[in-house]
Amino acid sequence: MRKQAAMMLILLGAVTILGNNDALAKGPHGHMWGEARFDAMDANSDGKISYDEHMANCESRFKAMDTDNDGFLIRDECRKAWQERKEEMKEKGKGKRSYGPPSGSSPQASPEESKSTAD
Repeated sequence: MRKQAAMMLILLGAVTILGNNDALAKGPHGHMWGEARFDAMDANSDGKISYDEHMANCESRFKAMDTDNDGFLIRDECRKAWQERKEEMKEKGKGKRSYGPPSGSSPQASPEESKSTAD
């Protein structure tokens, strides 16, 4: 009788895990990581991202961050791009449940934040 109960629990667990596989892959926010982004990067729609496709994405991101178009990124350009990205994500996530620390709280200050508060 115990063997049957154990086997039933194992079977039930396996069915539960396999049945929720899609939900597990989607993560806590209900979407698969970068499915739309993957499709956008896969320029020839072959279901694979080649090195060239990946690097083209990196190049376009670099060019967007390089606001003075000098071919280099300086701290201010990186900081500005990061702030813009944070704002985009904040707008995108409005009304959604957050799984991270409360907004505005930072458990550890970045080196830049530490430097600016020390001055």
